[in-house]
Amino acid sequence: MKNKTIKLIFCITILLILIDQITKFVIQYKYENPIGNDFISITLVQNTGMAFGFNNGNTKNMILTFVILLLIMNFIRTQKEMIDTKTAIALGFILAGGIGNLIDRIVHDGVIDFIQLKNFAVFNLADCYVVIGWILIVIFLVKFNQGIVGGKRCEKQ
Repeated sequence: MKNKTIKLIFCITILLILIDQITKFVIQYKYENPIGNDFISITLVQNTGMAFGFNNGNTKNMILTFVILLLIMNFIRTQKEMIDTKTAIALGFILAGGIGNLIDRIVHDGVIDFIQLKNFAVFNLADCYVVIGWILIVIFLVKFNQGIVGGKRCEKQ
């Protein structure tokens, strides 16, 4: 599965990065004023910090993002034989989110955020990808561990 895993992760990552970057481009150049309702709206914000604007204006954010992405890619490279399809999809989401926001940091000196939920931070699709990817990994780990009894994997019958 090693080559299929890498191809799957690559395809998912590229597709999601394209969707992320296209939506950010359209929002930046099409919508000048906030639109939406009381629950969800589109509001253009440039975030120079990390999640929720934490550590705002710190250029170390780009370095940290890059290091995390390198660690994830190294994990994929070394564990590709053991990564199943579901985990590959989750890793594709995480990489796409990280790379999408890294592109913003390089090109725009900050992340382009535009989705605002009532009483919540403004975020973007790349942020959603990272959250979805990690939630999927946690779900897969919990399901995997439910099948382990006494340190051995139980076979389904």
